[in-house]
Amino acid sequence: MNLTKLFPLTKFTDRRREYIRSVHGKELGFGYDIRQIAQAEPLLSFLFEEWWRVQVASLERLPKQGPALIVGNTSGLVPWPAMMLMYALMRRKTPRRLNIVADMDWVDDEAIRSAAIKLGFVPWSSENLKSLLNAGELVAIFPEGIAAASKPFSERYRVREFDWTRLLPAIEEGVQIYPLATVGCDEAIPNILTADCLKKLVGLPALPVTPFFPWLPFPLNFASFPVQWYMSVAKPVSYKTTKDRDALEELAKKQTKFVQGEIQAEINRLLRGRIRSYV
Repeated sequence: MNLTKLFPLTKFTDRRREYIRSVHGKELGFGYDIRQIAQAEPLLSFLFEEWWRVQVASLERLPKQGPALIVGNTSGLVPWPAMMLMYALMRRKTPRRLNIVADMDWVDDEAIRSAAIKLGFVPWSSENLKSLLNAGELVAIFPEGIAAASKPFSERYRVREFDWTRLLPAIEEGVQIYPLATVGCDEAIPNILTADCLKKLVGLPALPVTPFFPWLPFPLNFASFPVQWYMSVAKPVSYKTTKDRDALEELAKKQTKFVQGEIQAEINRLLRGRIRSYV
């Protein structure tokens, strides 16, 4: 396989040869384009290694192959923890592609929507999630949804209630679920307040006001503080699926609460560790 011919972006080809091999030939029908990853990698690398100095614990828990669902906390409209995890998996010794299933109906700009899909974002639907898992893919979701974007700074790191229907497709398929806790994102892009009265005017599902948005011009309005991030992958959740529909939904509700609790507990642990390191 002539990787340089396939992907003329030489630096990316040299650095991510194993990643390119791992994704080459996998056509899932959602529009993923590795060239978009190659173009975005310098920014992802800068944010991960220099700006947020991301530390990821227990990444080795994620399977090297086969389907798995990662469930995490986030803040804002853009799931930056997913992007940082995407980069971390890309640079792993045994790299894996990450698919991010998220609500995208609110994205009206076709250029932004197309770029996100090429990076690995997939519009949310139960069918799309099942399709990815049945294809043996690694998938990340963030069930706090839009509520995370409306979370005030005073409630940072308090995980909002997860939507259990987001985990239901994975539980129907009996796929392993890995909780992912992230600390740092709520302070890097702090939400001062939410101007919900203006969200319809700008065409957004929520209008979080940060020290940078909407005061500064693009792209400075997407700036963040250089707060160090800590991410931790917890042990997979154990459960037994069932064919009974009512029992399956009850199981999904129960496991969703459990995963939410595991993430909150891990966030609390990471925060305690961070405080001790400052003392």
